[in-house]
Amino acid sequence: MKKLDIIRTYYEANMAKVLPEYGILGWESEEAQRLRFDMLLSAVDLEGMELLDVGCGTGNLLEHIISKGINVEYTGVDLLDKMIDRAKSKGLAGEFIHADIFEDRIFENESFDVIYTSGIFNLDLGNNIDFLKRAIGLFLDLSRQYVVFNLLHRDSPDREDKYFYTSPDEVGELLEEYSDRIENVQFIEAYLKNDFTVVIRKKREAD
Repeated sequence: MKKLDIIRTYYEANMAKVLPEYGILGWESEEAQRLRFDMLLSAVDLEGMELLDVGCGTGNLLEHIISKGINVEYTGVDLLDKMIDRAKSKGLAGEFIHADIFEDRIFENESFDVIYTSGIFNLDLGNNIDFLKRAIGLFLDLSRQYVVFNLLHRDSPDREDKYFYTSPDEVGELLEEYSDRIENVQFIEAYLKNDFTVVIRKKREAD
């Protein structure tokens, strides 16, 4: 099964169930989803920044940012049109786009200050390391300053076969391929038992 088909099947099945939005997106609780968002807010001062949320789902990140009183220029993209339709129905002050940015380059390089994604690397697609490498390269292209994403931790006590797990060490080794484009990397752990966040500060050309 192709990557897109695996993702579509998983999330469309969730949308067909009577689930809260965090459940549709595969998170264990609303609190856990918010904690993941808070790792972004703790690492980057988003005020006034242009933010691209990759795999934006139903717009929960933007709702969280608004609830914190932070002003951003927000764009969300998602593979699933049903997710985008639901996000748009909320009337939030952001732009939501149905697109696969890994196949169609709809944005110019350095179009955004921050590229963020939460959860898109969680499903076991059979080629997750290759997908992660490709995604980081694309995100570094699109970003002017930061790339932030989360992953499931290899040391999780509740591992399931359908998910992909890795470690900060493994991601650190992977990022060495992009060392000429990265100023520094921060790994945030211990906010959840099964998760960690990667914060990449992009090296500016003038540096």
